[in-house]
Formats: sequence, structure tokens, C-alpha cells
Amino acid sequence: MKQLMRKICSKNSLVFMFIIIAITIITNITYADSALQANYQVSLNKEDIPSEWAKEEIYKAKQLYLIPEKIQGEYGKNITREEFSEAVIKLYEALKAEKYTLETESPFIDTQNPEVIKANRLGIVKGVGEGKFAPDEAITRQDISVMMYRTLKAAKPGYDYSIISNHVFGDQNIISPWAREAVAYLYGIEVINGVGGNMFNPLDNTSREEAIVLIKRMYDKAIASGNSIIVSREGTSRRELAMKMKLEELIAQEMGKPYQWGGTGPKGYDCSGLVYSIYGKLGIALPRTASAQSKVGTYVPKESLAYGDLVFFARDGKNVHHVGIYVGNGEFVHSPQTGDVVKKTTLLSGYYQKCYYTAKRVF
Repeated sequence: MKQLMRKICSKNSLVFMFIIIAITIITNITYADSALQANYQVSLNKEDIPSEWAKEEIYKAKQLYLIPEKIQGEYGKNITREEFSEAVIKLYEALKAEKYTLETESPFIDTQNPEVIKANRLGIVKGVGEGKFAPDEAITRQDISVMMYRTLKAAKPGYDYSIISNHVFGDQNIISPWAREAVAYLYGIEVINGVGGNMFNPLDNTSREEAIVLIKRMYDKAIASGNSIIVSREGTSRRELAMKMKLEELIAQEMGKPYQWGGTGPKGYDCSGLVYSIYGKLGIALPRTASAQSKVGTYVPKESLAYGDLVFFARDGKNVHHVGIYVGNGEFVHSPQTGDVVKKTTLLSGYYQKCYYTAKRVF
């Protein structure tokens, strides 16, 4: 009987030990799985989850196969020239509804990426000189605008590209001349925006998530359009844009030159002489005096002023005595008075706010 009891106790002890061991193993496995899951979630939150404002667009872009695999993650990281080249080829193929095949050698010595080669052959990207492409260099906002504009033109050559936005950013002079048409067009069709305070920050870099959202917007605009995408923001013609770009160059050449009564340049100017000379170089013949200049062109409300509009001032509220050229951001360029120089001044406060009289558009 005692032997039987010992056997039973021994068996119970073994069973109990097995139960303890099993519980310990299960607990450790569960803890380990929880720890791994927690670590994975931290990693995912840190690197691979886009910002709230971009989540929905990125999800949709994935569904449309608009995102190259290599930029699906680390969404806050600056996108490179090579990565964006791959992305715009995805956009091009989506808009054309066909794959773009190409068999040719790379024109660049620092990349053999076939998507970069395709983008180059389509006229979407160029090198940086000396046979190089700089594939790992972070891309700027103005570069992205140009590449997207060229992609759309390559995929949709039948669109009407003659109308673009005449919006003037506060840092318009920093946008490279070769990028201004692209920026103006994409702003006009509401694909790109400023960064706040009417600034564009053309030389800033762009994150992966920002780039993906821009591509998705371009895709949506093109798919929703008929024969052309409608410019919905402050449209103007290419001719007008070319005039404004030339005007900007001419104004820059005169900045800092002294006031000279009766002067029409090139060494000095009075207020109307500056306007008379600059617009004459644009092929626009204006009267010589400020009072006479105020009687030509088309009236523009103060809240609708655009780059190049002439702004007039009257001390007594009825007789024009001064003129300047509006250059955006509430400022105008003029030659004020004896002892002063050609410079920018605000319309938003002080003497010229009080004396503001009217404005005219002459091109």
C-alpha cells in the first residue's frame, strides 16, 4: 500500500512539474511576442507610418501602384533625385496606361538605374554636369515642380499649356528662371501650394510623403480632366509670363540707382521716368508723366494687384503726383525723391498707404 501511494505521489509530482514548466514556457513566449510586437510598433511608428495629413493619399497612391517600393517607408526622409525619377516614371506610365520600355545605355557615369535613363530619354530629368546625375542628392521643391511638369507634358502632349498662374510668391526672385513656368502652371492647377506666408521656398528639400502626395494630386487632376487641365488660380498666358520675367530682370538692373528729376536713365530716374524707361524696353509705349500714365491701361482694384501693375499716388486724393511698379507681397518699386534711390516700399502702411490713389494694368 505504501509503495502504491509513493507511485501515485511520484506521478502527481511529475504532472505538477510538467504543468509548471509549461506555464513558464508559455509565459515567456507570450512575453517575448509582446516585446517583439511592441518593438515592431515603435519602429513602425518612427519610420514607416506617414503623417496624418498624408495617410489617405499615400494609401490610395499605393492602390494605384504610383509608389516605387523603395520609398514605401521612412516617409519623413528627404526624397532623392533617383527616387523621384522612379516615381515620375510610375506617374508617366499610369497616365499613358502602358509600360515604357527602353533599351539604351545610361548617359550618366554615376547611375545605371533604368528608371533614371527612361526619365532622361523622355526629357523629364537632366544631369548636373560632367556626365553626372547625382542620384543620391536630395531634390528641391523647384526641381520637383519642373520634373512633374515635364512628366505631364510627356504623357499628355495634347493638353493646352498656354495658360498658367500669374501668382507672385514673396520669394519669387529666388525661384530659378528655368523653373518659374513649371511652378506657375502647377500652382495654377492646384497641384502645388506655398509653404505659408505667400512663400514657396524653392530651394528647400521635399520629404517622401510630400512627393507622393504631389504625384497623387497630379494623377487625379489628369484623370479627371478632358482635353486639358483647367487652370483654376489666377490664369495668365505664357506671353504675359514672359513679359513679367523680363520685367523682373529690368527692375533688378535699376535697383539702387539715384533719383534724378526729369531722368529717364540709364544713370538716374524720377518716378515716371523709371516706369517710362522700363516699359519702353518691354515694347510698351507709355506717356512720360505720372499723371498721363494713370490715364492708360485697365483699372485694377487694390486687392487684385499683380506683378507689373502700375500704382499711383495722390496727396490730395485727386491729382496724381507719383507712380511705381507693383512687385508683389504688398510692395512696389519706385524712384521716390531727391537724395533717394530706386527701391522697394510697402503699400500696406505709412505715407504710401495714405496717398494710394489707383492702379492700372498695361499688359
